[in-house]
Amino acid sequence: MVPTIQVREAAEADRDVLMGFHRALYQGHRDEVVSKQDLPLIEYRDYGRILRDDLEALLRDRSSHVLVAESQGVVVGYIAGRATVEARRVLSRRGVIEDWYVAPESRGAGAGSLLLREIEARFAAAGCEVIESATWSSNEGARRAHDALGFREIRVMYRKRIDG
Repeated sequence: MVPTIQVREAAEADRDVLMGFHRALYQGHRDEVVSKQDLPLIEYRDYGRILRDDLEALLRDRSSHVLVAESQGVVVGYIAGRATVEARRVLSRRGVIEDWYVAPESRGAGAGSLLLREIEARFAAAGCEVIESATWSSNEGARRAHDALGFREIRVMYRKRIDG
């Protein structure tokens, strides 16, 4: 029997598991998919504090959605994002995914797509006309997932260290 996956709003009791996932995404997973030579181009000082502050800001922001996927009572992934408005654009109301992570042992079971569908429904209810997400250029798994879920690659960012 395939375990059922449910998506729900993150609760205060999820804070520690969310912080673990947040670290896994922005440190552990990042180090797997970004080359060592490129790490200095994206590094922060006091990364632990930045990750804590980032998660706390998402949890406090009323325009944010932080959702978790749960299987058999265990949180296996999360997605976080917020609705934004950029009045100069034709499609001015955007849902921006900031974090999207499923534990490696739970990938491929549908948690990621369920999380995306639920946050997309919330963005639609908030009047958003488009949803956007980003990943590291070398994260082939995430790129395949985005493609499979109907995203289109629109912009590629380049970064170069200035020698001297």
